[in-house]
Amino acid sequence: MSVQSVELPPLNDQPGSRSAAPAQRLAALAGVKTELTVIAGRAVSQVGDILALKEGAVLTLDAALNAPFDVMLGDTLIARGELVAVGDQFGIRITQVAAADTPGGEA
Repeated sequence: MSVQSVELPPLNDQPGSRSAAPAQRLAALAGVKTELTVIAGRAVSQVGDILALKEGAVLTLDAALNAPFDVMLGDTLIARGELVAVGDQFGIRITQVAAADTPGGEA
């Protein structure tokens, strides 16, 4: 793990400064790494059934086959997308970005 120093601009408490340049304020965070989670669906099962799972078992998810995948940052939905192949790995093509001003980040 490498550590990088980040130089943050000074805080400005002047009225109206918060809406002046949000892109400039966010630019200071551009190099910060974070973890995203892609959720294909959820399954509800009893603990005993989960403990009895074997290789090849299938869990039925609550999402339709063609439903979009949710892209989460922590507990916040930030986007939705579709599964794609990227070489020999999976990726997600973003098809919808959540509105920043929507409560709960609903896309």
